[in-house]
Amino acid sequence: MAPASQQQIHPNKEAFIEGVDHILSRWTALELAVQGDWGDGNTKEKREDMVDEIVAFFDDAVRRKVKPEPLELEDILMAIMSDDFNISLEDDSEKEVAAILCVIFDECKVGNFATVDKLADERDAREAQGVGNQAVQSSQTVGRPDADEIAQGEDSGSEMESGSEGDSEDGSEDDSDEEMEED
Repeated sequence: MAPASQQQIHPNKEAFIEGVDHILSRWTALELAVQGDWGDGNTKEKREDMVDEIVAFFDDAVRRKVKPEPLELEDILMAIMSDDFNISLEDDSEKEVAAILCVIFDECKVGNFATVDKLADERDAREAQGVGNQAVQSSQTVGRPDADEIAQGEDSGSEMESGSEGDSEDGSEDDSDEEMEED
């Protein structure tokens, strides 16, 4: 019997949580912090808490029936990286991470798990090649789609970890107020 603390999660939300985890596993700054045990230790727990905080941000937007704002999420990501990992981000990577998370949220909200499935396949392939725990190497060997490419289902090899100064708008057009966990 499942513990009382485990409640059934809507498949859309479950896929979104998985997507958040996949995106964070591709973020070089975060992976280096976790691997290097930066920020006074407990980095694996802090990373798990980061997933929870990101999901809570989107849950709050759903409750308030507003579209999640990437700028707000960027601020949250920067605060977590600074407070929990003692990292001052200077490469604007939080912008790309926030934009991609917003795209994944919009997709999962309507039951589209294609991007999350693609991210899972890429993560499995990286881990099978033995580079899953080597963030620097994986950023150089595995192409990373940017937010616009994910929204369009294309992958031209842009790297999330590169922190490129290219346009990282979330590209989503769905202004629906539908809840991710609607019955």
